[in-house]
Amino acid sequence: MTSASAHHTSLPALSGRMSIMVASLVTTGLGGWISLHLVQGQASTAVTIALLSLFTLLLFWIALSFWTSLAGFASLATRRSGSGLSPSDLQQPLRSRTAILIPVYNEDPNPVFANLAAMYEDLARSPQGRHFDFFVLSDTTEPRIWIAEEAAWYMVRRLLKGGGQIHYRKRLSNSGRKAGNIADFCRRWGRNYDYMVVLDADSLMSASTLLQMVRRMDANPRAGLMQVPPVLINRHSLFARIQQFSSALATPILAHGLAFFSRSEGNFWGHNAIIRVRAFTESCGLPELSGRKPFGGTVLSHDFVEAALLRRAGWQVWMLPDLDGSYEEPPPSIMDHALRDRRWCQGNLQHLKVLPAQGLHWVSRLHLLQGIFSYLASPLWLAFLVLGIGTALQGSDQLPSGSAVPVLGVGPGELMTLLLAIILTMLFAPRLLGLAWALRTPVSAQAYGGRTSALLSLGLEMLFSALLAPIMMILHSRFVLEVLLARDSGWKPQQRSESQPLPLAQALKACRLQVFCGMISAVALLALPLQVAYWFSPILAGLLLAPLLVWLTSHPVAGRVSRHLGLFLCPTEIQPEEVILRTRELATHPLVSPPESALRALSQDQKLCFLHKAVLAATVQEQPDSTVLNRALRRYSAGEQLEQEEENALLSSPDALQKIAAPLGELMDSAPNQTAQAA
Repeated sequence: MTSASAHHTSLPALSGRMSIMVASLVTTGLGGWISLHLVQGQASTAVTIALLSLFTLLLFWIALSFWTSLAGFASLATRRSGSGLSPSDLQQPLRSRTAILIPVYNEDPNPVFANLAAMYEDLARSPQGRHFDFFVLSDTTEPRIWIAEEAAWYMVRRLLKGGGQIHYRKRLSNSGRKAGNIADFCRRWGRNYDYMVVLDADSLMSASTLLQMVRRMDANPRAGLMQVPPVLINRHSLFARIQQFSSALATPILAHGLAFFSRSEGNFWGHNAIIRVRAFTESCGLPELSGRKPFGGTVLSHDFVEAALLRRAGWQVWMLPDLDGSYEEPPPSIMDHALRDRRWCQGNLQHLKVLPAQGLHWVSRLHLLQGIFSYLASPLWLAFLVLGIGTALQGSDQLPSGSAVPVLGVGPGELMTLLLAIILTMLFAPRLLGLAWALRTPVSAQAYGGRTSALLSLGLEMLFSALLAPIMMILHSRFVLEVLLARDSGWKPQQRSESQPLPLAQALKACRLQVFCGMISAVALLALPLQVAYWFSPILAGLLLAPLLVWLTSHPVAGRVSRHLGLFLCPTEIQPEEVILRTRELATHPLVSPPESALRALSQDQKLCFLHKAVLAATVQEQPDSTVLNRALRRYSAGEQLEQEEENALLSSPDALQKIAAPLGELMDSAPNQTAQAA
């Protein structure tokens, strides 16, 4: 691959992109022209310029998404993926080897290995399944979860008789976070594989999809990465079910639109994608960003950057919107969603340092810019609303007066209604187009519970989205401010359990900023005439109802009630693939329970101790810090409670384990060599 080829773009791709960009600019110009007639004469020149600048910038990104979605709907309706990829030969035996990577970080091992087992069994039904190996790559820092991971891995290997194809590796050092985890795999084992499929801890893919991905890579030697859009599944809280329904409708539309626009300059979403190992190792070394955290240091949102680096090196990056069988799980509540967004916010804002990098394709820069703007949009909307309300408070006690706009022949009230209708149509376009596609035939509609259920569900989903938008606007604005104030997000494991709803008291505490902003807004709106305050009422309702919305939508009972009423149904609930059914079945029978104490578990369980020594012996381990290790030995001997870092140091050192307890040392000495070899 040569860097010169990175900027080659076919005429169809250029024509399609320019059509979308021109349509977006025309739409933005129309909206800006309407807004100009609404604000002119109502504020000073400086405020008017600020309002128009903010509005047109925000409207352009909404318009760009709208026209991309419209292009996606056209591609879907005409059965054109727009990819330009060479077709794959479904009859050709696989010649390549693929590693399926599952990075984990303090996750419950049971669902992780349930997903792995379901994928393994699905692949085992095909003669080509032997071309795949599974790697669970652990960056876990909780000692008790580390030991549970080893036990779950051993049990899955025995149950599936997959000893040669299911591997486990635990890193002591978490350098580079997930990107460093993947890079460590590439350095140690990458040369043994042609491709790697990168998953998340909650990812799931069907065997047919995995085989198709490999065959398409085989048929397209210039392809460095292919991303399969995941659909959300397997959650039961009301928030998660709404997200799953929305995802089922919108994902095909958005994915086809992105494929149409991006073509070989696609993007990487960090998981549910196949990557050519040689291309990745040659092109995707991530530097430490200069400066202090949060802008400096490890690249958090590495996926966008890796896609850009692959394309810069001349490799193609494709979206595969026509492939089904790619899944992940949504967060169970709004606050869990926000916790994940905090890390993503910091990671995307870091891309401000990546944007000027030399040699990047302009579409790759646009992907980076879209990620940045997805978080900057919230403080910009907040600034626009504050300026708008302030302007209204300083203006007259009625809607802008004056003559109707000569060209349109309408007054200011009608103009405001028209502008709002344009914005809402563009915002909800992916779901509306998705609904149109879902209801095209009685059979396709039945996958969403029928036409009546789908229509009612979408109406409620749009209402929920309208109420959720101001909540997320305040959260994202706070996140951006924290990043600007140099507050690092850290690396916290994701909350995936939904067995208990978020307590109402906790929801009140988490949403106190939203409620405060809502109360301030209510006071301001009381000073405005009703016909003006009316336009701000959805925002006010979302802010004041934030605690109730957060609490109610986190509740599994609310989710079950919605399921009983036939609301928010989607194809993965009504017509799930076999791999989904198998995962659900396996998840009902947990493999392990994390022990209360890792060291005590090893001292009390001979088999577990043998297993742990086998894992240590079979893995090239980094040596724990000697200072930490010596301190841990002293404190353990004194009967003191160990810190996490100290317990991990003991667990990483066979010599230390032999010293801390005679029974444990004897077990460690007697573990047979063949156990280590088998692991």
